[in-house]
Order: sequence, then structure tokens, then C-alpha cells
Amino acid sequence: MKENSGKINSNPASFFTDISEEIRSLIELSEDIIFQLDLSWKIININKTGALLLDYQQDELAGKYFPDLFKSPTRSLILKALQETLSDNKIKSFETGISGKYNAEIFFKFRLKAINTSGDVKIIGIGRNLASIKKLEEKVSQLSEKLKETKRLINIEKSRGQQKISFLEELNRMKADFISNISHEFRTPLASIIGFSESVLTDPSMTPEHQKEFIQIILTEGKRLALLINEVLDMTRLEAGGVELNKNRFNFITLLEKAIEEFNDQVKMKKLILSIELPEDEIYTYGDKEKLGQATYGILENAIKFTGRGGRISIFVHALYKEFEVIITDTGIGISKKDLPNIFQKYYNDNESDDGDSKRGLGLVFVKHIVDLHNGSISIQSEINEGTTVIVKLLTVE
Repeated sequence: MKENSGKINSNPASFFTDISEEIRSLIELSEDIIFQLDLSWKIININKTGALLLDYQQDELAGKYFPDLFKSPTRSLILKALQETLSDNKIKSFETGISGKYNAEIFFKFRLKAINTSGDVKIIGIGRNLASIKKLEEKVSQLSEKLKETKRLINIEKSRGQQKISFLEELNRMKADFISNISHEFRTPLASIIGFSESVLTDPSMTPEHQKEFIQIILTEGKRLALLINEVLDMTRLEAGGVELNKNRFNFITLLEKAIEEFNDQVKMKKLILSIELPEDEIYTYGDKEKLGQATYGILENAIKFTGRGGRISIFVHALYKEFEVIITDTGIGISKKDLPNIFQKYYNDNESDDGDSKRGLGLVFVKHIVDLHNGSISIQSEINEGTTVIVKLLTVE
């Protein structure tokens, strides 16, 4: 190849003078670096925009050794690219950083091509500033990440919405079960009251002893109904935070014995074996005697209600350090593992027993509220057909 015999331009006005005015205008309007090199890799021509991108004036770059614009690790790669451009006579493309006048490194995508005009060989090149492209790529990447995040959040919200719908549907079902449950709880004592009242009023041959027995049942069921109504009202007030506890110091053993006595007739009727183990010393606590009495009654009622004829109910009270525990265990129908975690939920209705009664009624829900208000704890252990154990712990006082 013939080496370039053209002189290096040092006058900006004479750059790219060997081309048409239209092409020259396009070169000057370009936002890219456009340059010509001779075969010694010195800059012959460079457009004004390209020079300014590198913080130079055009005349400052005239005759400058092109590889010197690159840092030493990259310089050998540039020389290799220039040599391959000559030997392959193909467009060579690469990306690299180029050092400006003040050593600021700017990244460009370069494209080189060897041009042979009547034996006059030159390298022409275009450098596309990657800064704006990189910014666009980063912006696209950021927008892509934001899009992914938005999609994820939309999916989360959709999932939450579905969960909320499922929760509301489940809540409505549980409320319906609760209403059915409470209706059944009220209906049972009402049926006894109405039935025995009709018998007393319509049977002239009934002996005084039977009348007394029936009236006692009516009284017992009436008290039970009143207790259920109070439980529902108290539970509503408890959840609304509208219940004030009337706390006093009292002997819990006396309260427990009185509650047990309330069920003597039912224990005899079902021929239950009742085992009671109480401490010799009295146990005093500070709380609402009436509410704790209702809670104790509710636990005993469930134990008796769901223990079959001839079954066993055991009651233990143990004095502990600064607290005491009441354990009431039965040999009744028990509670399934599926239902046990939900037993203290107001609207939850577990499976039904053989006689159609709801297993736990409102009792344990109310008991949990009362025990919590007294800074105590309640736990339940149970298995189907193996019985249930309820453990309540409360604080003691001197």
C-alpha cells in the first residue's frame, strides 16, 4: 500500500476540505467523533464536536498520535484494531474508554474502516459517545426493575385481595355458625323449661315430689339460660373494652366448691365419677369473683356435657409460686387436632357430637376473655375419644 502523502491539517477551517460541502456540514452537525488517520496513526482530520467531547480544540488534535488518547492497558488493543483494519479491509468495531484533555475517561463505541483513494490510504473512524446510551440503558434497566417490582406488588395486592375475600367469606360462614350455635345453646334450656312447665301445669296426677323435682329442673335451666345470656352480653362488652372488673380478694377454693355443687344433679343423672383433689390450705386470689365464677362454671359445664354416662371427671388445684393452677380433666368425646387451635375463636364452631350438640358452645371463648383480663393463662389438651384437659393458671395473693 502507498502511504498517505497528504499533509496534516492544523487549520480548523481546512478540516475535511476534500469532501463536498453537504457531507462536511453533516460531519460538523454530528454528535459523534468523526476522524481520519494516516498510516502512522496520526489524526489528519477530526470534527469540531468530536474535539470538544474530548475537551480539545480541533487544531490541538491535529497530528496527535491517535493511540496516545487511550490509557496504556488499552493502547495495545487499539494498535491491533488499527492494523487489522488495514489488513482485513473490513469495518472494525470495539468499545473502550478514551482519555480527554483533562484525563477524564469517556467511553465510546468506535467503528474503523480503511479507505484507499487512488493509492492514498487513510483510516476513517466514528466514535459514538456511550454515556447517553449507558444512561438510557441504566434507565431502561431501572424501569425494568421497577416494572418487575410493580408486577410483584400487583400480584401481592391481588393475593391479598383474594385472601381478604376468602377471609370475609370465612368470617360470614363462622358468624352464621355462631348464630346457629348460640340459638341451639338457648333452645336447649328453653325446651326443658317449657316441657317441664307444661307437665307441671297439665298433669293433675303429678305427686308433690315430682312437682318439686320438675320445678327444680325448671329453676336450674332458667339459671343456665340467664348465664348464657350474660355470657353473650359480657363477651360483647369484653371485646368492646366496656367491662369493668369488680376485683376483690377472695378464696378461690370456696368459689370452686360452690360451682361444683351446682352440677350435683347432672353428675348423679349421668352416673359420673367425680374426683376432686384440693389443697389443705385456702388459696386467695384478687379478681372479679362473679366473672371467675362464670368462667369456672363454663369449664365444668363443658366437661359434664361432653362426658358420656359413667365417665370420669377429675378436678385438681395446685398451689405454685405466686400462682395456682386449676386442672379439670374428663374422659369425654375430646376435640380433634384440626379444631383445637381454633377453640377460643368466637365464631368458630367445631364438629358436632353424636347427640347433635355443639361441642364447646360459648363457654371457652368467654373463659379465655376472663382469664386474660386477670393476667392468667388457659391451655387445653385433647384428643378425639380420649377426653379433654383444661388448665387455668391465676395469680395468688396473701
